[in-house]
Amino acid sequence: MATLNEKESRDFVSQVIVMVDQNASMLTDAGFDPTARSAELKTKLQTADEAEGEQQKAQAIALDATKHANATLRVAYDDASAFINLIEGLLGKDNSLVHQLRQLRKK
Repeated sequence: MATLNEKESRDFVSQVIVMVDQNASMLTDAGFDPTARSAELKTKLQTADEAEGEQQKAQAIALDATKHANATLRVAYDDASAFINLIEGLLGKDNSLVHQLRQLRKK
């Protein structure tokens, strides 16, 4: 698995299951019944698939949370900028406080 990515690893497991199931009689004739081992592997793959689904849900939730956080931050930023404009309107653009407030954006 060290050299395979997630999709390749998942495909590997699926292909092993299919090939073993297709050749079960050959393995049984050789003295090994692959039924239990194949069923166990199918269960593990199903568990991995379910975990992948949960991971995708979590990623979607995280993406939505990031969008929400960015949107709310944008509202706060715009409000702070409008506040500076209000102060500039009250004190004038040459006021030292207005200069200090305007400098905050450049940091």
